[in-house]
Amino acid sequence: VPVRRPDAVESTALGAAGLAGLATGFWADAEAFQAIRRYRTFDPAGSVGARAGYEAWHRAVDTALFWARRQRS
Repeated sequence: VPVRRPDAVESTALGAAGLAGLATGFWADAEAFQAIRRYRTFDPAGSVGARAGYEAWHRAVDTALFWARRQRS
């Protein structure tokens, strides 16, 4: 499944700016604001490196859960 990710991953400030622009009439409508946005489309099939990173992350989560459960008993 292709994924479309916006160029600005942190969009809290951008959303606030967009709403302010709509409120003041800078943008005619939400579509005009969206028209300036840029997106990157990619296929998240993953590479060997990405798979290894995911496996390392999963081991780290399992380890953290093991220690969290051990401390409770």
